[in-house]
Order: sequence, then C-alpha cells, then structure tokens
Amino acid sequence: MEEDDRGAEPGGAGAPRMGRSLKAWLQDHYCDHDLEQCQDTLLHNAACVGDIETLRTLLQEERFLRYGADVDVDRQLSCSDVFSPWRRLISLTCTPLYRSAAHDSLSCFRLLLQAGANPDYNSWSAVCKANLAPSSPCCLLEAILRHGCDKQFVQLLIDFGANLSLLRSEPSCDEHSRKKVNPEALQVFREAKCAPRTLCSLCRITVRRALGKDRLYAIRSLPVPQRIIGFLLYEQ
Repeated sequence: MEEDDRGAEPGGAGAPRMGRSLKAWLQDHYCDHDLEQCQDTLLHNAACVGDIETLRTLLQEERFLRYGADVDVDRQLSCSDVFSPWRRLISLTCTPLYRSAAHDSLSCFRLLLQAGANPDYNSWSAVCKANLAPSSPCCLLEAILRHGCDKQFVQLLIDFGANLSLLRSEPSCDEHSRKKVNPEALQVFREAKCAPRTLCSLCRITVRRALGKDRLYAIRSLPVPQRIIGFLLYEQ
C-alpha cells in the first residue's frame, strides 16, 4: 500500500497532524498489528484517497467474509482500551465516509453506504455525543454540509436513512469562513426535512437494517424479483 503524505484534512481532534503520513496516523489510531495485514485500515485508507478499485476488492463477498473488512469504525473502537481517549469516537472527520466526501470521491462514498456504512456516525455502536469535541459536527450530515460538499453527498446520506433531526442547528451558507456551505446541498437537506420519506424508501432502509451490514450480501439470494433486489442494493 502506498503512503499518503497529504497531511491533515480539516477537522479537529482525531484528524492527523500536519506533516505525518496518513499511513502512520492510521497505524497509531486504528491498528494493533502490521498495517498491511489490517483489512479495516486498508479499506479506510482507500476511502481516504478515493481508491474505488481497492474498496471494491476489499468488499467482494468472499474477501469480506474471510477478513471482515469493516466500512465503519466499530471494530477499531471496540478492540481498544476504554481508557484510551484516542480510541473513542471524538471526531467524525476521521471516518472513512467523511474523508471520501472531503476528497470529493462520490463513488467511494456511495460504495461505503451500499456496503452498510452507518449514515449518521459511520459507526453502528452507541455514540456518546459528550465525547465529540464541542466544535465538532454532531453527525455526518452536518459534517458534510459544513465542509461544503456537493448536494449528491447530502442526497446519498438522506437516501440511506440519515437521521435529519440529529443536527443541532442548520448550518448557514455564511457561517464557516474556510469552507462555505454549498447552497444547493443545504436546499436538499431543507426539502428532505420538510417532506416525509416515501414508503418505498422506509421499507428499503428497514430491510437493510434488519439484515445488518454483515448480511447485506444475502440480499442477492432473496426469493424476490431481480428488480426488488436491485432496489434493496441501491443499484437502481
């Protein structure tokens, strides 16, 4: 795996310090053994740099079932000492979903969500908001809006079931000087918050969450028409 020396992407506690390689930062925070053997870290690194082919390889059914590459940060957080603050989710800007969006990699962002990544925190474990830095976004949707990402990223989070009520306040287009909120993305959020989800959308979200991300591959073997399978997999 190649090292990425582009340094820190914006964002508070949990982001790598300037001058450190991404590989070294991932090793320190998420890996207790050789990085090249850690499937989670390889996957997260690929998301960071927009390497869609590596993501697809790691998420192939046979490889995923064998190694358990995780699109969320649950495994890294749960395997650590509870007294190690750097192993708690203290910033959403360190998650693969945020970093793929920050690098404007819509294809990686979508693939992570299709593979079952949590659209609220990139973690299905219980998240203690008190652990998040005061200036940190309270959910991924807020983080994406603050970063000024295109409306497609916001729409995907909404489509995959992001909880729109998690935002403490609506980001303003003039609120953040370094990265302005994309007005089109903000409008997508506003429209979604004012309108109830469709029954089809609710059914898809419910079925996928009932299966869980580790069993999404089983959707292809369901005894239902191929059109429904494609719908459940967000391939339509």
